Amino acid sequence: MWWVYFIGLIWTSEFIMACQQMVIAGAVAHWFYRHKFKDNDHVTYGLCKLLKYHLGSVALGSFLITLFKIPRLILTYLHEKLKYQENKGSECASCALKCCICCFYCIEKFIRYLNHNAYTVIAIDGVNFCKAAGTAFEVLTSHALQVATINGLGDFILFLGKCFVTAVTGSVGLYVFRKNSELTFYAVPTLVVCIFAFFVAHCILSLYEMVLDTVYLCMAQNGEAPDGIQMQNMGLTFASNGNNVNPPAELEPIK
Repeated sequence: MWWVYFIGLIWTSEFIMACQQMVIAGAVAHWFYRHKFKDNDHVTYGLCKLLKYHLGSVALGSFLITLFKIPRLILTYLHEKLKYQENKGSECASCALKCCICCFYCIEKFIRYLNHNAYTVIAIDGVNFCKAAGTAFEVLTSHALQVATINGLGDFILFLGKCFVTAVTGSVGLYVFRKNSELTFYAVPTLVVCIFAFFVAHCILSLYEMVLDTVYLCMAQNGEAPDGIQMQNMGLTFASNGNNVNPPAELEPIK
């Protein structure tokens, strides 16, 4: 029965990460349409909408990632196990195994990227996961060049931010270590400090990546949205040509 706990562990970890993404998407969408709300507590809004309406959508999205992550982990384990055995098998089988691992990895990354955009549409429209994923895919494909540009530039800036935080933290750590007269070797502790600083910076700055994607998707829907994006829970309605058609004065509830 260990495999049940293994699947449950992966699904639970992905579910927690998906809940984080949903809360961030809801908070950013609430901020983007803040002129339609009386309160300014964006994080509480995103958290309440998640707990009240969207736990099923988050569970489905995390389960889809788990479906492709588990076969990839199993194939990776088999590949690593066969690599250190004397009888490694044919090169063709090894190449096919690597190709399968690569395919599962690419599918997992695609679903993960589509999921957090679908969570943004869910936070805006209040629709189910499947419809939100289709809407997000339409918006992203219709703005493919802009999405690629923003993602590339944003990832580069965030990477520079991680490097800057790591360099500053490492410099401060090296200065502190040199003041300690009992310490004669600085390389290993400084390296450990830099590694921890990079991972902490990665965890924090990854939130900004989600924020950038959410803001862009809100702007794309606000300017040129395909059919099906109604912005119900934000109190907005758009026609298929992207023109604003008499937005109501009061906020409509999620249906």
